[in-house]
Amino acid sequence: MGVAGGTIVVTGATSGIGLETARRLADTAGRLVVQGHEPEASVQEDLEEIAVGSADVVYVSCDYTELEDVAAGARAIADAADGGIDAVINNAGVPGSPTRLTTPDGHERTLQVNFLAMVLLTELLRPALSPGAMVVNLASSTHEMTSLDLADFELEHDYSAVRAYARSKLAIIMYTRWLARARDAGFTAVSLSPGVINTDLLHAMFGLIGGSLGRGARNVIAALTTDAAGGEYFDDGRLADPSAEARDDALGDRLMAWTFAALGAHLPR
Repeated sequence: MGVAGGTIVVTGATSGIGLETARRLADTAGRLVVQGHEPEASVQEDLEEIAVGSADVVYVSCDYTELEDVAAGARAIADAADGGIDAVINNAGVPGSPTRLTTPDGHERTLQVNFLAMVLLTELLRPALSPGAMVVNLASSTHEMTSLDLADFELEHDYSAVRAYARSKLAIIMYTRWLARARDAGFTAVSLSPGVINTDLLHAMFGLIGGSLGRGARNVIAALTTDAAGGEYFDDGRLADPSAEARDDALGDRLMAWTFAALGAHLPR
């Protein structure tokens, strides 16, 4: 699809891959709606870097650790779009915490921020998506390191930071494939691992040095502009098969039943 002149939403756009992606889209989009968890006053320098492009830049602050704030953020994003959203890049995410933390909503923090909040935002934005819109969900190759285990999905037992992060990314891929099976969605969704990229998240989780932010942003934009049928997974710029568990659509359906039950109070009735 083409995104030139359209309205693009980028979440987690105040640091790392999200910020670099927003910078690069600022000369492509007509309107760029960027989300972060910080108050607008504290990210002015970042917004000024993005605003050097020709796009009209709008900032929406919402905290993914609070689902009600995500719902309010979705309303603000839809209002800012003012005429339809042509693309959503779901980039916001956190590393697994050293010890298990829960949010005010009662969910394991990594799962809520990386997965539940992303699903909630996407589902609430559906009415604002233009026909043929593109949704790009950032996952990770770490999804291959874990299994879903819905019986202990929130890791109340045997918690580890890596397992929490990897499981949230596995769930993202399965959600993306579920969207592709919903033939009446009216938009196309793909997921990707942007590669091993030099971000604070990479350092926090693995202590590694990765590739440039530019490489990660290029991979995101390539997925955004690909001619996709829906449900595809890209790994560092290449079309790839996710893990066997990620391709278990029956398990994916059970995951989404659990997810919508968890989000029920925040979804339209």
